[in-house]
Amino acid sequence: MDNLYINILGFAVCAAVIIFSGTKLSFYGDKIADLTGMGKAWVGLILMASVTSLPELITGISSVAIVKAPDLAAGDIFGSCIFNLLILSVWTPN
Repeated sequence: MDNLYINILGFAVCAAVIIFSGTKLSFYGDKIADLTGMGKAWVGLILMASVTSLPELITGISSVAIVKAPDLAAGDIFGSCIFNLLILSVWTPN
């Protein structure tokens, strides 16, 4: 039972770090767009898309190059990337 609480606490801490980092990333993305004169959509396309795709990229590369498990890379693509598209399609305001 103690292990369950440690897992829940670890998940909550990771979720808080992700929420905090995502908020800061979008804030500084706005600032970069304002300071450089680039459009906010362009900075969002380049900066936000690049940063949010890094975990999938690292997982795919390391699973093929280090672990020699291409199935893990395919699972990551079909799982995480498609789930991200689902979030975008559901979260998009009218």
